[in-house]
Amino acid sequence: MKTVLEAVPPERHRGEAAVEAVVEKVAQVHAARPLDRVNIPEIHEEPARSQKGERRKPFEPRMAPRALGQLIQERLGIPCMINHVVVHQRSADLLDWCRETWSEYGIREFVLVGGGLADTVYPGPTVPEASRLMRDALTIPELRIGNICIPSREDEAARMAAKTAAGADFFTTQILYEPDHFTHLLDEMARIGETADEVLLAFCPVRSLRNIRFLLWLGVSIPDALEAWLTEVDDAVPQRSLEQIRRTWADIIDHQREAGRPRPRLGVNLAPIGAVAPQTTIGLARDLAAMHDQSLNAV
Repeated sequence: MKTVLEAVPPERHRGEAAVEAVVEKVAQVHAARPLDRVNIPEIHEEPARSQKGERRKPFEPRMAPRALGQLIQERLGIPCMINHVVVHQRSADLLDWCRETWSEYGIREFVLVGGGLADTVYPGPTVPEASRLMRDALTIPELRIGNICIPSREDEAARMAAKTAAGADFFTTQILYEPDHFTHLLDEMARIGETADEVLLAFCPVRSLRNIRFLLWLGVSIPDALEAWLTEVDDAVPQRSLEQIRRTWADIIDHQREAGRPRPRLGVNLAPIGAVAPQTTIGLARDLAAMHDQSLNAV
């Protein structure tokens, strides 16, 4: 099972100490539970994705994901994948950016992200167009292209099939706290018959109500009843979030095992938010891997 850790680029004004803190957290997790990849998001100022939740802290410019990826690869030897919003660059500029990212920063894995506003006309290509363009025009060795999967979105299986045909190698999901949307998606993917090769499921341990309110602001799907349970007792939020992640993962891998489907391969993308201790992330990574192995052995 592939284990990926998300590392958010620090705000630029925080300086070199903040960069070192991110690298040190990745190093601690990797030393205790070896990572297959580090996933680095590209953070932009954006509007709320939901009427629920709130963002208390204003946006601040951050370190470039490819610069952080280069540092982690050179210092820790862990391959990095970087997220990149493709709709803001015209096709030729996007290709130049990709070539530069490979030749100067050593990054060969890209997770392509679309625009945040459905009613906005952007200057650059759509995600499928960008995937096809990169696949056809780039000569980056072992290039891997990822796209985003939103399991709760209507017709997501058909969208993923089209993106796979356009050149996507794998998908990373939106943060998950319940299994039902994803298990339904697996069934729809099997019905359509165009199955992605690999899907990395994003799980986000949290520490506080504030963290959850921010996730809701980002558009993460958390039903009201689950939100009420997670936040019922302030001190219980961290443990309850871990319990819910384990239940969600167990239901998903059991569903796939019972259906007898070898594809898509499922991995995890751990995306802790807030001051989550590395030991918490390590423990969760070990637990999810052990659950996955047990499910395979039960076949």
